[in-house]
Amino acid sequence: MEDTERRTPQGSRTSDGPQPTDDSRPLTRRRLLTIGALGVVAAGGTYAVTQAGGIPSLPDVPGLSGLSAPAPRELRIDPSPVNYTELQSRRAVGEAAYVYEVNGRRSAYYVTEAFGKRLDRWIALHRKHIGQAPDEIRSYGAWVRGSTTSWHSSGEAIDIARLRADGTDLVSLRHDLWRDAPASELRRRLALYWRTAAGLHHEFADVLTYLFDDAHANHIHVDIGRFGPEQPRLIRRSNAQVQAVQAMCRHVWGRSEVQITGVYDDVTRDATTRILEQAGGPGELADSRAAWQAFMVATMQRA
Repeated sequence: MEDTERRTPQGSRTSDGPQPTDDSRPLTRRRLLTIGALGVVAAGGTYAVTQAGGIPSLPDVPGLSGLSAPAPRELRIDPSPVNYTELQSRRAVGEAAYVYEVNGRRSAYYVTEAFGKRLDRWIALHRKHIGQAPDEIRSYGAWVRGSTTSWHSSGEAIDIARLRADGTDLVSLRHDLWRDAPASELRRRLALYWRTAAGLHHEFADVLTYLFDDAHANHIHVDIGRFGPEQPRLIRRSNAQVQAVQAMCRHVWGRSEVQITGVYDDVTRDATTRILEQAGGPGELADSRAAWQAFMVATMQRA
């Protein structure tokens, strides 16, 4: 599959008074889905461990009430650029203040209401399963003006650089700053990086890391372009998803036999199946959303 975010804008100054533009927002299938679902939809398949401990609840989709329901097709809809005035202005992700990484200032960012709720849900998962309570989320930006190839332009993407509390980093997603660290420090940082990425993969279909390209070495990009209001599942032909799973196997679970190739091979399938069995999760990773969520929760919890 082609990954939807081929080029991520760097340093988008969303909080410094963007100029209004005269654009219109067509009533696309994406808008209809978002209007109808306003928020993350569980599709009846949310893994049970994510339902407790203060994580925001999500509505079910009519007609998709059981784990046996077929997974919906990818939406494959291009972004519909909007003016920032059509989006929700926010200054926090959950309880963590939003800070622009370039200048270190607390500021506003602009996203759709549904995407903002998804971000809140992600940080609640992070607090519950990784045990960190950030008071700042540092970001390179969310909305940017005008591009029809970037979900940033539709208010459905964000670039996350660091999670901080009390003035210090809890987790750095800036691989560019620590990729040359000594071996023991690198192992620690990689494990925490990929545990954090697991929480993002739990909630977002497109999660682009330093493995995607060098433009993402200083942040992780997330968007909901592929499934819209639906929660993600494994798409075996997605290099970004498969690379991430392979990196989690190696750096979090110590499965050194798994190579980071982007190909969902037998070694990767066998390793993830054993991890799911160990975690008490359902079936194989590619079987269902529930298996995907179970794998990501187990990875977040793996200390």
